Amino acid sequence: MLRVFAVTASLSMTACIFYQPIVADEDEGADEAETEDSEDDTTGYHPCGPTQGVVDFVLDGDTVQLTTGERVRYILVDTPETSPDNNECWGEQATNFNWEMVAKQTVTLEYDAECKDIYGRLLAYVSVDGVEVNRALLENGHACVLHIPPNGSARLSEYLGLEAQAQEAGAGLWSGCGSAPC
Repeated sequence: MLRVFAVTASLSMTACIFYQPIVADEDEGADEAETEDSEDDTTGYHPCGPTQGVVDFVLDGDTVQLTTGERVRYILVDTPETSPDNNECWGEQATNFNWEMVAKQTVTLEYDAECKDIYGRLLAYVSVDGVEVNRALLENGHACVLHIPPNGSARLSEYLGLEAQAQEAGAGLWSGCGSAPC
């Protein structure tokens, strides 16, 4: 009986040591407001992932890998593929253009509604030195608009206009890849 009492007393004391009240903190509302405001802060983090990173490798015209290992797929653009079994018209030029803009550079990532695609890549608008790479690809005729909702809805009209201007000017892939290269 003495053993049962000793074990019970010991467990009760242990419970007191580890017990933490489940009561909302008075400043809970302030914490939530700080979290909402911090999504666009300059500390380098966003609920989707980093807001800055260094490009380690350019995979193709619209995808890069950061030094952290995360892959980033550009929102609202699609460049021709460059793989051994699928080397599309203008793919190499688009990849080279992307490489020249971002390789080994610190880039800024701006996220939209969805953070990742079905392949686990971060989805972002990517900028280097204040220049948005997604836009530059379209302006120079290295990409076509690819809208996968819900991302990109706010910029879709603008991007379609950039694509139309590149097409009218015969820039990049619009000069030698047929009438509908994308």
